[in-house]
Amino acid sequence: MTKTKIKSLRPTYAEIDLQAFGHNIEQARAKAGTDIIAIVKADGYGHGAMKLAAYAYEKHKVKKFGVATILEGMILREYLGSEPMIFILGYVDGDFFDDVLEYNLVLNMVDEKFAAAFNNFLGKMNRTAYVSVKIDTGMNRLGFSPEMPFSDFLSRYENLRPVHVMSHLSSSDSDTEYTEEQIRIFEKYIVDNGITCNTSLFNSSGVSAFNNKFSLARPGLMLYGYLYGENNVTLRKVMSIYSKVVHVKQIKKGEAVSYNRRFFAEKDMTYGVVPIGYADGYQRCFTNVSHMLVNGIKCPVIGTVCMDMTMIDLSGVDTDSEMRVEIMGENITADMWAGWANTISYEMLCGISDRIPRVYLG
Repeated sequence: MTKTKIKSLRPTYAEIDLQAFGHNIEQARAKAGTDIIAIVKADGYGHGAMKLAAYAYEKHKVKKFGVATILEGMILREYLGSEPMIFILGYVDGDFFDDVLEYNLVLNMVDEKFAAAFNNFLGKMNRTAYVSVKIDTGMNRLGFSPEMPFSDFLSRYENLRPVHVMSHLSSSDSDTEYTEEQIRIFEKYIVDNGITCNTSLFNSSGVSAFNNKFSLARPGLMLYGYLYGENNVTLRKVMSIYSKVVHVKQIKKGEAVSYNRRFFAEKDMTYGVVPIGYADGYQRCFTNVSHMLVNGIKCPVIGTVCMDMTMIDLSGVDTDSEMRVEIMGENITADMWAGWANTISYEMLCGISDRIPRVYLG
């Protein structure tokens, strides 16, 4: 399908800048001082995992990718082919262990029960498998205790072949002291246990703010142009969302707009309807809080954000012109969305629905 036709699927569409994504990959590598495992879970944080992973693999020689689920891993394998290493960082039910082997995916061992289940499955199949091993250094979510001798893991699970040992930072964007303690614990574990396979600890904010002592890093958010915490990294936003005003109305002072009459006009006014709503990821909590840009003019959202439509104040806009709407882009970022919703840009980006067509540029 052509880019023009994709844009015509509906008036609202997202542009994905592949060259910006490539720039961010190289920034992550430069800060890490190592190669990376590119995190493309949650459909590439809402950007489209398949297209971005293929671009990273073909144009920037990224050979390692991280996803969260078995289905994400299977789809990515089919799309990328046999060469890249694909890590599944989340839980996988034992019913899918055969698919892990068929699709050559690397499971992340997070506790004794999970490791034993996969090891026993492999034993029955007379197979071995490469795995990642997670050590809990203070996130207190998943992982083996750093008190576990790595030799115990190797002897206990004879069918598992670790190619990667990892941990995960809890507060790298907000607590330097705690992060440095996690780094210390993880480094000590690697040294004390003589671990020679690949190791990784740093997420995006870790990569940007701390010295990477390990052989890999796992950037996610920064690949898409966003980053929390103190840093001097120059990133480029990958996604922009545009639309147009599809209907213009005039109301008189005192009239209400949208569901539950949460906005009343303080004067006679002109407003427009933009075809995006909370089913697209444009949050209902943006009601009477957010704004869009129409031909560069700030237009506040008025009334309740609907499932498929949002109303904006068109005061000062030439409504006889073609009204191009910036919903996210150079002037309105996912960080701004997050501020309106009292959350983080991760949630905003991951929540952008696939109902919004993606147009890939570059």
